[in-house]
Amino acid sequence: MTPRARWMASVIADVFSVSEGEATEALNRDNGPALLENFFKGAGSAHVFVYYQAPYRINEETGEIRETTSQKEFVVTDGEKVKLKGKGLYFLRTNLDKPINVNGTNDNDVLVGEVSEHSVTALNTTINHVFRPLVDNLTNDDWKKCED
Repeated sequence: MTPRARWMASVIADVFSVSEGEATEALNRDNGPALLENFFKGAGSAHVFVYYQAPYRINEETGEIRETTSQKEFVVTDGEKVKLKGKGLYFLRTNLDKPINVNGTNDNDVLVGEVSEHSVTALNTTINHVFRPLVDNLTNDDWKKCED
């Protein structure tokens, strides 16, 4: 495992309060190795999400989500097909088409942060109740440096 992947496992362990061994195992399961390889190469998705949650099924008719067990498990994903049901962690490649130095550990090539199933709601609230009123109240003088 590369130093960068070990760093990712360490972050996962800290965020989800599990051992680094469990976090490393999560990165090495299922589609994790291929997803990380493309992520580090600068190919494929520019982000990797890690969720630690109980598996679920979606009712086709109602859209209702039901957990299939209370036992949590890791999911390493590009975020396209798995719904977040709690807390998640993201790794974001800042240079979209350039490989990442896999021997590095803490630089500006990869940003990391937490998300929750309510992140979009919080973003919507911030935009509509903080930024939009600020922009709506700008006068023409405030926009004088902007092109029409």
